[in-house]
Amino acid sequence: MSSTVNRDKDAINFMDVDIEIVDEKGLFDRIIHFVRHKRSRKVMYVNAHCMVISRKDEAYHNILNNAHLVYADGISLVWGARLLGHYLPGRLTAADFMPRFFSLFAEKGFRVYMLGARPGVAEAAAQRLKQDNPGLEIVGTHHGYFQEWEWDRIVEQIIKADAQIVMVGMGVPYQEKWIEQNCDRINAPVIWGVGAMFDFLSGRLARGPQLLLDNGFEWLCRLLSEPRRLWKRYLFGNLLFMWYVFRWKVSTRNNDNCRDDA
Repeated sequence: MSSTVNRDKDAINFMDVDIEIVDEKGLFDRIIHFVRHKRSRKVMYVNAHCMVISRKDEAYHNILNNAHLVYADGISLVWGARLLGHYLPGRLTAADFMPRFFSLFAEKGFRVYMLGARPGVAEAAAQRLKQDNPGLEIVGTHHGYFQEWEWDRIVEQIIKADAQIVMVGMGVPYQEKWIEQNCDRINAPVIWGVGAMFDFLSGRLARGPQLLLDNGFEWLCRLLSEPRRLWKRYLFGNLLFMWYVFRWKVSTRNNDNCRDDA
C-alpha cells in the first residue's frame, strides 16, 4: 500500500483508510483553507460502498490514502467506526450540506466548475444553484459521459475556466481515479469527488422522507429510487461491509491478545 500524505488535522484509521474527524463546519473551514492557500488539494468521501471497493481495489485504496482530506459520507461509517472503538462526529452527505456550502461560496466569490452526471444534469444543477444564490460563480459544467480520448479537451476547459473548486461527480472509484490522474494538470486549489450530488441538486433524483434520512435509512431511499442500478450495492454491499467490520474487530482483538501474551 502507498504511504499517506501529511494531513493537517486528526484522523482515524478505519479498516486501513484514514478518515478525518470533522463535522460540517470543520469541513467547510478546511475547504476555505485549501482555496486560500491555492496549493492543489484532493478531497474525497467514503461510505460503506467505498470501503467495500477499497478492500478489493488496491489502486483506489491508495488514492484514498493519498488524498488531502477524506470524510465520512454515510451513517454506516459512523456506526462501524464506533464498533471498532473510534469516534466520528457524524455523517457528511453532500446532498445535505452542499446547498449551504454553495451559499457561502457565493458570499466569498469562489469560482466552481461542475464535472459529472448525465448530459444536462450538471448544467441544470448549476442553474438552480445560481437562482438560489445570486452572484454565485459557476464557471463551467460538463457531463461525465466522456471517453478517455476526450480528457485533454475537458482538462483544458477546466484550466481556462480558472476554477478554484472543481467538483467531480462520476461515481466511485472512477471519479477518484480521474482526479488522481488529472489533478496535477488542472492544479485547482480543491478537486473534490462528489458522487451523485449533481443529480440531487438538479432535482433529477429525490432523496426521500427526512425522517428516514435522519435515522440512517438514506440507503433505503436510494434503493427504492433506483432499484435496478443499486440493489446489489445496498443489499449485498452493506452485508459485506458489516462482515468486513466484524472480521476487522475480531482480527484486532486477536492481535491485542497476542501482544498481551507476549
